Amino acid sequence: MSENEVAWQREEFLARLDAAMRDVPHGVATDIRRGILEELEGLDANATAERIARLGDPVLIATEARMDGADAAAPAPVVVAPREPMTQTRGFAIIAALGLGFGGFLIPVVGWVIGAVLVCLSPLWRRREKIIAFVAPFVFVGLSALIISLLSGFGSGSRSDSTGTFETPVANNPLVPSGLDLWHSGFLFAFLLLPASGLWLLWRLRGRAAR
Repeated sequence: MSENEVAWQREEFLARLDAAMRDVPHGVATDIRRGILEELEGLDANATAERIARLGDPVLIATEARMDGADAAAPAPVVVAPREPMTQTRGFAIIAALGLGFGGFLIPVVGWVIGAVLVCLSPLWRRREKIIAFVAPFVFVGLSALIISLLSGFGSGSRSDSTGTFETPVANNPLVPSGLDLWHSGFLFAFLLLPASGLWLLWRLRGRAAR
């Protein structure tokens, strides 16, 4: 086979390749054509025919180039991180603690209940911490009532005169608080313990992440 026939064989293959790659991106088509031309350059007739046979149908080459170009042009998939549930955020926990401590001031009883429910929904506190925050004010009121009852019994009473025919009230000891004073004090401390329980939860929240 003459040199002219080798050149014609090479040019005929490249022409078919150019026709097949008309809709392939220009840069990709140019790189493919340049690479094939370099492979065929300087080969004799037999080597040229063998190499063209191994390259395959230009239509298949163009199809693969088109697919590679589409993959390169396709935007990278956007990975959206799953949104953190609202109840697991620190903002929700802060609102819950404030609701428990001060909700009763805004809406008596109901405000405290709402705050307690929000605290229960937050995973940022341990169960033991929640129980302490809920129960502490009521335990204090119960102990205060018990102490008041005992001190009220010691602070008042009656006695008989020498003949035993009548009784005279025993004067209250000014050093012993009256029952009314104790009740007022007990409720005052319980009233202060409600915001204290919420503030204690906020203190326990520092540096803590959702589990």
